[in-house]
Amino acid sequence: MKKNIFYFNCLLLVVFSLFSCKRNGIKIENFSNGKAGEVILVLDLKYTTESALSYIKETLTQPQPALPQIEPMFDLLHFGNKDFSSHFQRHRNIVQFDINPNYASNTFQIAENVWARPQIHIYLKGNNMDSLLFLFEQNKNEIINLLYDNDLKRVRYFASSNNNLYIEKIIKEKFNIRITIPNTYNVAREEDDFLWLRFKTVKNDRFIIIYKTPGNDLTKQSLIDARNEKTKAFIPGSVKGAYSIIAEVTPFPLYNDNVNVGTISGTEMRGLWECVGDKMGGPFYNFSFIDKSGENVISVDGFVYAPQEDKRDYLREVEAIVKSVQ
Repeated sequence: MKKNIFYFNCLLLVVFSLFSCKRNGIKIENFSNGKAGEVILVLDLKYTTESALSYIKETLTQPQPALPQIEPMFDLLHFGNKDFSSHFQRHRNIVQFDINPNYASNTFQIAENVWARPQIHIYLKGNNMDSLLFLFEQNKNEIINLLYDNDLKRVRYFASSNNNLYIEKIIKEKFNIRITIPNTYNVAREEDDFLWLRFKTVKNDRFIIIYKTPGNDLTKQSLIDARNEKTKAFIPGSVKGAYSIIAEVTPFPLYNDNVNVGTISGTEMRGLWECVGDKMGGPFYNFSFIDKSGENVISVDGFVYAPQEDKRDYLREVEAIVKSVQ
């Protein structure tokens, strides 16, 4: 009898451990769901107007910046509150309008990991659509940034769960930084102060390049010149003599000199790259900062070649990898 109780307790322990299994501190059953770039909009048509609904949708589906073709920032799934079931409550990105004439006030709230994680729940609650639309307008930039950053978290999670320790060691030894590299990437070329990583599929290529240049100049033109110098020297096109450079076509590349990635302060550029002597091209994301010695600029750059395909999700993948730098 005691032996049977012992085996039964062991079985319970195994079952409990399976259902409580965690990755990166997150229980598997609590993972958020949803496709890349997807947002659930919860809004009852009863309390809104066509123009208000159009404005909200246009804001959330505005074009993703710095792509060679127009693609929406997010893909929307629209539901009423009564259809907002437990399955959809586990979605990664949620914007919810809760309107009831009996509510006493109008509020705007941001919550994380309410039903799952990682999750952003934007909650606008009030007694009329005009007031909530005003709150949405006031906070739309923050809303977009939060949803976007949460989308990048999804990529970083999967990267950290299946990372390439060999490449990460090379990066640490070469540049004294840490970056989470998925195991789908391989070393395409390694030179002094330069590393080119590549994820090649039948239809597309995703690239990460890391390079170091002497000095502390983080001006836009200096960063453009440094990138062009490295890609011309080390990344050939498919045609002999071809090489890639940044496409300087107004308004690209977009430049921001006040960016924090984790604890690192630096600059970012978004734009398009093109190939001299070839017809290749695509989008890129670049984050550059001065290293701990104060004597060099480190640039971490992700770019995509995906002809005849949408590129938004691929670009977010490389951007998420770049932003894992620490």
